[in-house]
Amino acid sequence: MLGYQLVQDQRLKLAITPELKQSIHILSLPGDELLQYLQEQATENPVLELEIRRETPVSDATIGRGGGSLAMDPFLNAAGRQDTMEEKLLSQLRLLSLPPAVFKAAAYMAGNLNDDGYLDVPLAEIGKRLNVGEPLLELALEKLQSLEPAGIAGRDLRECLRLQIVRDPKPVPFALDVVEGYMQDAASGNVGRIASELRITKEQAVRALQYIRSLNPRPGTALGVFEPQFIVPDAVVERHAEGFTVLLHRSSLPRLSISGEYRLWAKKHPSAEAMSYVDRCVKSAAWLVRCVEMRKATLLKVVHAMMEEQREFVSDGVKGLRPMTLNKISQKLNMHESTVSRAVNGKFALTPHGVFPLKYFFAAGVASSDGGLASSRMVKARIKEMIDAEDKSRPYSDQNITDLLALEGIRLSRRAVAKYREELRIMSSSGRKNKI
Repeated sequence: MLGYQLVQDQRLKLAITPELKQSIHILSLPGDELLQYLQEQATENPVLELEIRRETPVSDATIGRGGGSLAMDPFLNAAGRQDTMEEKLLSQLRLLSLPPAVFKAAAYMAGNLNDDGYLDVPLAEIGKRLNVGEPLLELALEKLQSLEPAGIAGRDLRECLRLQIVRDPKPVPFALDVVEGYMQDAASGNVGRIASELRITKEQAVRALQYIRSLNPRPGTALGVFEPQFIVPDAVVERHAEGFTVLLHRSSLPRLSISGEYRLWAKKHPSAEAMSYVDRCVKSAAWLVRCVEMRKATLLKVVHAMMEEQREFVSDGVKGLRPMTLNKISQKLNMHESTVSRAVNGKFALTPHGVFPLKYFFAAGVASSDGGLASSRMVKARIKEMIDAEDKSRPYSDQNITDLLALEGIRLSRRAVAKYREELRIMSSSGRKNKI
């Protein structure tokens, strides 16, 4: 018979308390986000005081006392938003006094240009969406293409270059003919065939190609919005004669304290509810202070251990990078790998060679002739140096680069070199060759 019975079952479970979640969250926050988070906590918890030393020569300001003040935003002086490409084109369209239907179609096209300034949406599709005929769309496109910069709203590279040549008061002879009929030859630098087909001299063909290559194949970049990346480093690495030192940036060193004024207030208002509320606030603030201190200690240990592994980077820059993994740092510090990952995630370090994300220093290793390993980032930097210094009339092939790296003690296959070159967005030797 089926029935109810009592059974003892022993299980092992991992329980993550809200306090532990908060500690993990604080460790993973970059410096600027940490300040915002602490300001929110200071606003909710009246016994928590947050002090941030201002960069300007004024006295230290107590932020967050009683939850009434705002923390200083490190991006307070950052540049404001810029107009987008669509907004800049619309401002030009409004000056043309177009009929409403034409303006609407041109504005729709302006909003569908890609980042390079090309219209890659077919006119037939635009006509269906706007329910207008092809003649109106052609007129709207003509008006849009008449705007600045020249070449904007071209539907392909050929049309983009043609628009620039047509609007140039002094174009180079035969450049328009080359663009309209010999783009493939122009891309490969086949001067002889172009000269033969157009029945011109090679010198004229060379001048036409030089002129075409001086045009802008991506006119949208002149109108695009440049979004600067503002970074507040979490750690500062300073080099000196004895080695280096690692310091935490001011944004990672907020001053937290617990106000005693509310305990006095609770004593003056001796109610069980008031005392219980103040005790809860004090315990919450004390844990938050402890979490921030643990974050400081952990971040400092991790960055210092990383720089000890990358001593050659501190002195020589990117070419001194060594392969390094999260596991290596975690074993060195006797710390869990996930803790190291959270400590470096989204954080940056100011070094003698610039500002780098902490994750930048973790890279796979490439075998070297001495049996050791070289950082893949260092290898990429070396490949870029070789290509930048090559003779453009006789650029290095991937096999040439492989052989040169072998002479430096770095063993790579030709396919690996090609992969690194493609990751660097560098063309092959045939594309880099100067054929003129």
